Amino acid sequence: AMLRAAIEGEQGFEIDECELRRPPPSWTIDTVEQIQKREPEAELYLLVGEDNVATLSQWRRFDDLKKLVRFVVLDRTGSETPRDYRVVRRKIDISATNIRKRVARGQSIRYLVPQAVEKIIRRQNLYREQLQ
Repeated sequence: AMLRAAIEGEQGFEIDECELRRPPPSWTIDTVEQIQKREPEAELYLLVGEDNVATLSQWRRFDDLKKLVRFVVLDRTGSETPRDYRVVRRKIDISATNIRKRVARGQSIRYLVPQAVEKIIRRQNLYREQLQ
């Protein structure tokens, strides 16, 4: 519901629930292969946080995965990233962990999430127990 609310009215975004329809565990390579079968001409990009770069080579079937997608690293700290990845260096200091902590403390999350997402979080009383 939050993702739908966040992208409502945004062109070029689509929710794919294929991971929800598969039994766990859900591996990235399985999702990418499923999307590629459905959209064989599509150029696939996989956005990952810079905190994931160090362990990418340990991901399930990483060698296959890197042939199927272009990795884009979302930089948060400005640290060095391997040259074989595209890097988005735009400083957007928003983390899901921080948002959950702010909600748990009763602090504002305005401008950190779309207004429709904030309403869902408040209405469903999400993340209130995070600090315990």
